[in-house]
Amino acid sequence: MGSSIYFYDPSLTASIIFTILYIFPFIYHFHLSVVAPWTGKSSRAGYFIPVMIGAAIEVGAYALRAASVKKPDNIGLYAISSTLIVIAPVLVCASLYILIGRLIQSTEKEPLLLFGKVSPAWIPRIFVTSDILSFLTQASGSGIASSNNWEGTQKNIGVGVLIGGLVLQLVTFALFLLIVIWFDMRSKPSSQGSSMERGVRLVLNGIYVAGFFIMVRLIYRVIEFSMGMNTYTWTHEWPLYVLEAAPMFIAMVTLGWYHPARWIPSGLRAKRETISSEVDSEPIALH
Repeated sequence: MGSSIYFYDPSLTASIIFTILYIFPFIYHFHLSVVAPWTGKSSRAGYFIPVMIGAAIEVGAYALRAASVKKPDNIGLYAISSTLIVIAPVLVCASLYILIGRLIQSTEKEPLLLFGKVSPAWIPRIFVTSDILSFLTQASGSGIASSNNWEGTQKNIGVGVLIGGLVLQLVTFALFLLIVIWFDMRSKPSSQGSSMERGVRLVLNGIYVAGFFIMVRLIYRVIEFSMGMNTYTWTHEWPLYVLEAAPMFIAMVTLGWYHPARWIPSGLRAKRETISSEVDSEPIALH
């Protein structure tokens, strides 16, 4: 394709389709996270606003990709589109990290230490920090690799750094899913489950489904760069849409359906970690 930055003939139709598709989860998350709480029709769930922003970023990412397809020699359009596609999942994961911390703190009678050592309040701090670090590592690796037009020693060093960032992101999310499973296993609903218990169960189901598709996307990205340039995933476009765009779209739609604001009307209020507050209030427990 001459001066084209692509290793294949990119599809304008596919990029337009996903630009349009991502508008729907953006609108729905905007309604649930911003409009509905403001009108008093649902509980506040500000920690899910990053998912809404992530959906908006996906819209912009594939719109720019459509523009890039029309101008395949424009490195700027391609680079910005690719960067936005990487940023969006980071925001989605951030919301999930905050959500599980809120779930643990809101449904436990007694102060709980994760695995006997870590306070749930630290879950989002630790995991979001790790996710940001992995993104910065990927960005720096990409910058190093592309500094010499993806050639020579610089390319090898940069790709190695980039893969390290992807692996860190994959390991971080895998540990998060282990925490979800740990919390799920120790949360035994009572014989007459309350609306809170049923709501938490549905939200956890949403995390499992969305988590599966996010893991598919993460594994694909690690394999893509580990295989190296000029290999199948780089010379064919369908993996990007089937293993990146589609999984993240399904994850966002799933998180919209299982949005905490829909199933937990009372909201998730983090339990105060002071002795006095423990005496005065007793959050609903799942066990």
